[in-house]
Amino acid sequence: MRNTNRLPKTSRPEEIPHLEIGSQLFHNGVPVRLLYQLSRNKSHETWRVRPLFVDAPDRDEQFSRSDCLSFLHTMRSPQWRCAA
Repeated sequence: MRNTNRLPKTSRPEEIPHLEIGSQLFHNGVPVRLLYQLSRNKSHETWRVRPLFVDAPDRDEQFSRSDCLSFLHTMRSPQWRCAA
């Protein structure tokens, strides 16, 4: 016999992990920078984004858990010390 007394799921939508203002990422293969979040519901989040590497206007994009996300990482040069 299965236990049918389960806690109901909360109605609060869960955030898509790692989406933060200022992040640079490839969203389904398109490089963008996240400017700010416009809305969120159970199935997706809508963000205002700025395309990277091209001169194009800002736009609104929907992100869902099934999207392909790949984050860009900033490479820093090593800090060489002066030999004295």
